[in-house]
Amino acid sequence: MDSPAAPHLALPIPAHIARRAAIDLGELREDLEEVSQQAHQAHTLGLSFTEAIRDPRLPALGAMHRALRDALLMEIPGELLPLMEGARMDQVGAALQAMSRELADGPSAEGSPERALAGFMVFEAVRLRLLVSAWDSEDFERVGGTEDDVDHIADRVVTALLHDPELAHEEIRPLRVMFAAASVFLASDAEARARALIHVGEDLREELRMQARLRRALRSLRLPEAVLLENALAPLLGTDRLDLSRLQSAHPLALDGLSRQAMDQRVSRGRRALRRAPAHWPVRRRPALFDLLRADLPGRDAKTPSA
Repeated sequence: MDSPAAPHLALPIPAHIARRAAIDLGELREDLEEVSQQAHQAHTLGLSFTEAIRDPRLPALGAMHRALRDALLMEIPGELLPLMEGARMDQVGAALQAMSRELADGPSAEGSPERALAGFMVFEAVRLRLLVSAWDSEDFERVGGTEDDVDHIADRVVTALLHDPELAHEEIRPLRVMFAAASVFLASDAEARARALIHVGEDLREELRMQARLRRALRSLRLPEAVLLENALAPLLGTDRLDLSRLQSAHPLALDGLSRQAMDQRVSRGRRALRRAPAHWPVRRRPALFDLLRADLPGRDAKTPSA
């Protein structure tokens, strides 16, 4: 785990930022040891990435999957923002590039928890890149695309390309190839959904448009409100509502330390706020990692957007 491509180095937390944020990288490595063991177990069981993150026998994988998603939408503390502005996907992905190179050059992850974790982290990197692209506009969600669909696209691409011998060529950058292939699959999936929607009623198309607008509005909120209100508005979004205790367990990054009363109050205030003009919404006051990464999408100005 201490090689240059060690999986813990792939997380978007450079050492100088970890010191400023008082992040215990030793504890983080211990957590990743558990994830690596479960990633290897998933491989042994013959589970795909999307099956593994939903398997109750592998809770650490599901927890990591949800935490990375929530981390995209968490406000970056003001004192860390100047340090994080340079930590964009291509720069932070140096260790992931090394991991994907090792995976492409060598055999499957069988027999090695570290290699199983490397494969899982490459899957997560591709999935997060797709989420940034999908969330940059309402287009994917307007045609019925969901985060689960993004997971399946990332799984399909990474599983296929990690076993492609052409990726072992020294001039190929495997992670870049995966990002590009995943983007093509995402666009193709959206196009197929749009064609299918031609044959359904206007009511369904309008429902999907409404859900896309609502999800985009929720992603502009502070992370605790975003998670709580997405759950409270689950019937409108076509999803299942969770009890607050289960929701808190599923999203500790967003809801850790909040009492049941505090969560109820935030839901009530948030509902009232969403009925008013956007100026009254509990939006992020500082950029999140999502805001920084979306600035690196093709065709976008690299300037950091304001929250």
